Amino acid sequence: MAKKKVNKKVKKTGICLVRKVLDNYVDIVGDEEMLVADGFDEAIIGVTYGYGDQVVVYDWDACIEILRKDMSHEDALEHMGYNVTGAYVGERTPQFVRFIDSIQDEYGTGK
Repeated sequence: MAKKKVNKKVKKTGICLVRKVLDNYVDIVGDEEMLVADGFDEAIIGVTYGYGDQVVVYDWDACIEILRKDMSHEDALEHMGYNVTGAYVGERTPQFVRFIDSIQDEYGTGK
C-alpha cells in the first residue's frame, strides 16, 4: 500500500500541520490537514471523529511530563495553560484530555 503525502508546513505558533508522527496513520486519518502541537508527539492518543473537522487529541498529563524534562512542575503547568492549551489557532486546534483517574489521584477523590 502506497503512503500518501502529508502537508508538513510549520507555523510560528508551535502548532503545525500533521507531520511524521501521523504519517504512519495517514490511511486512518485520511487527507485531513490536522494540526499538531510541536514537541508533544509522544503524548498523542488519538483523533476525534464526529461533527466538524477531525483534530488530534493529546494526553494532558503526558504533555506535562514532557515539559517537566526542562522545567519545574509549576512552570510546566503555567506553560501548558498559557502557551499550549491557550493557543487557539482555529477549528483544527488540537485538544488535550485529562483522564478521570489522574484527576481523582491528584485531588484524592478516587476510590
